[in-house]
Amino acid sequence: MTEDELEEYIRHEKHSTKSVDEQIQITVAMLDEPIGPLHDGVKRADLEDYLGLDLEYNIGTSLFHLDEIGIVEEFLPPGPSGYAISERLDEIVNGRVDEVAEVDIEHLIDHIQDDDPTSSDGDVAVADGGGTTVRSVVADAFDLGPESVGTFLRRGDQVEKLNTSIDAIEENEKVERRDEYGRVVFRNAAYRYRLTEWTIEIVER
Repeated sequence: MTEDELEEYIRHEKHSTKSVDEQIQITVAMLDEPIGPLHDGVKRADLEDYLGLDLEYNIGTSLFHLDEIGIVEEFLPPGPSGYAISERLDEIVNGRVDEVAEVDIEHLIDHIQDDDPTSSDGDVAVADGGGTTVRSVVADAFDLGPESVGTFLRRGDQVEKLNTSIDAIEENEKVERRDEYGRVVFRNAAYRYRLTEWTIEIVER
């Protein structure tokens, strides 16, 4: 089967779809690259730029149709199916999530303490509604008394408490987050796309 015959096959199978021309365009571009069964594949979000295409329809739609008729395969690369990423470190922290969250919680508590107002005699005066502080913002996020914040943050699911605290701080215009702590976010591994072995075989016959 030549490339022209492959185009006819796609048109025959997907003639009722509005994106059929772009399905063909994507297939030809992947053949030219080539992104075949021995390729590591390309993420959907990167594929349009990788191929140098300017598409009208969402590329995910075209890939779905091409996968359905055996032209393209969708697969997960070897390795973990998900990743934990530290915003502070800007790196994957699989296996170190609790350790990283504990460090960031301590940095957050340092910020809370540094931001506490002081009384006239120099002692720390725990915020009690007299003004907006990092402590009061975090306390409100968890429906706590301000004096309980430090103990609360050090117990239980520190990732959830860290992320919730940062969300609350960033949403409040009267306080500002420091760079010394950041969320720990979880991302699923992205699917990758490449031409199937069948597609390459029929074009090379």
